Amino acid sequence: MPLQTTYPQFQPAGFPGMHMDMSEWDATTKTATAAIAFGAPVQRVAGGGCAPLTSGEYIGIATTRRITGATGDGFAQYDNVPVANEGKWGALADAAIAEGAAVNWNSTTGRWTTAAVAGAIYAVPGAEADTAATGAGSFFSVRLRRIPS
Repeated sequence: MPLQTTYPQFQPAGFPGMHMDMSEWDATTKTATAAIAFGAPVQRVAGGGCAPLTSGEYIGIATTRRITGATGDGFAQYDNVPVANEGKWGALADAAIAEGAAVNWNSTTGRWTTAAVAGAIYAVPGAEADTAATGAGSFFSVRLRRIPS
C-alpha cells in the first residue's frame, strides 16, 4: 500500500530548514542535546553540541536535507544536526512580516517574528526576512548573516 494516495496540484514552496537558493553554503555538524525543529535557531552547548535557542550563544539554524533518524519535522536528541550561519533558508512566520524586516525567534510558537526580544522571544543577530510572510504559519525565506561573537 502506498504511503501517499493523494497528490496536490502544486508542490509547496519549501519547508522549514530548506536551503532556498543555489548559493553556496556551509554548515558545521553538531550533536543535538534536545529535540530541535528544522529551521530553528540553535545555541552552542559544551562538547560540540547544540540545543534550541534560549539564553545561550546563537550559532546558526538547524538545516535539513530530509536525512535524519527523527520522525516528523525535527531532529531528535543525539542526531547529527547541520548548523548553517549564513544563506537563505525556509521558515514559518508568527505573523505578517515585511520583506527586509529583522526577525527574532519565538520559542513558544517555534516560528520567526518581528516582535521585540522579551520572555520567550530571542534575538537572532543578522537574521532578516528575505521574502514577505502573509500571516501566522505562512512560509517565507529568512536570510542569515551571522557575525561571530
